[in-house]
Amino acid sequence: MKPTRRLRDSVSTRLARARKVCAGRPLLRILGGRGAAALLLGAALSIGGLTDTLDGVHFLVQKNLDSLRVVREDDAGAKVIADVHDEFAAASLFKLSRALPDSLVSRQIALFDSRWVPLDAAPRPKIARSVFGEEMARINDAIRRDFFANAVPYGDLIHEKAVKYDVDPALVAAVIEQESRFHSRARSQVGARGLMQLMPRTGRWLGAHNLYDPEQNVDAGVKYIKFLQERFGGDLKNTIAAYNAGQGNVERYGGIPPFQETQTYVKRVMRSYRERHQQLDQFSDKVIAGGATVDADGNLALR
Repeated sequence: MKPTRRLRDSVSTRLARARKVCAGRPLLRILGGRGAAALLLGAALSIGGLTDTLDGVHFLVQKNLDSLRVVREDDAGAKVIADVHDEFAAASLFKLSRALPDSLVSRQIALFDSRWVPLDAAPRPKIARSVFGEEMARINDAIRRDFFANAVPYGDLIHEKAVKYDVDPALVAAVIEQESRFHSRARSQVGARGLMQLMPRTGRWLGAHNLYDPEQNVDAGVKYIKFLQERFGGDLKNTIAAYNAGQGNVERYGGIPPFQETQTYVKRVMRSYRERHQQLDQFSDKVIAGGATVDADGNLALR
């Protein structure tokens, strides 16, 4: 049995036992919902009662879209003591954690929080660019912006949001092409909506309330791609698979899940992604050969 499944079963068992205890103890009924919830959380996380076992200990409860983890923080450092990938269990534990005082537990909706990283992750070194490097980056950005504006539906919007979240616009275009064929009013049988086919619940998490609005939809979708890239260390295929099947499934199977739909989806997005890059390279070669210049505002001018 996989560790995540054992953990989920263990948490579920502890919750069931704690509920049984609560039902048979008048004292716990007197405590009310918040007090009982606090004891339930303690039982579920194996941290014991709210006594000397919590002395000098603080817990950070981080909720993601469909997972949750609990970090124990004390004088010895920080340690992940629970990593739950069952959506229902994760949501339940996060709600229970609200019953505990802030002095013991901190809570985070950690979708894009900088603390949702492996505890041993080292910060990425910053690389200084030369003046020449900065100018080349500005020219390349202008070429990409002009290409997407003229060759891709909603290209201006795609490039804008891709730059905003530091995501390859070719990947965004490939996902949209596969998800909706660039139809902003597209809706799937399960209720996914808009250009990037986001579910309403996911859209709300990402700050989009009208998924038929291209600007809101693409902003949320690109933000989600960025999140998945960070979760999977920049692995392109795992990122694409997670966009289709959910990050929990990719983590559960250690890569692309064995679902025919997801495997086909990844192949099609990757093919579109490579084709878009080939088109961009051809456009770039043509522009450079034509002696293009970039003005102070970053606009491309052909000569």
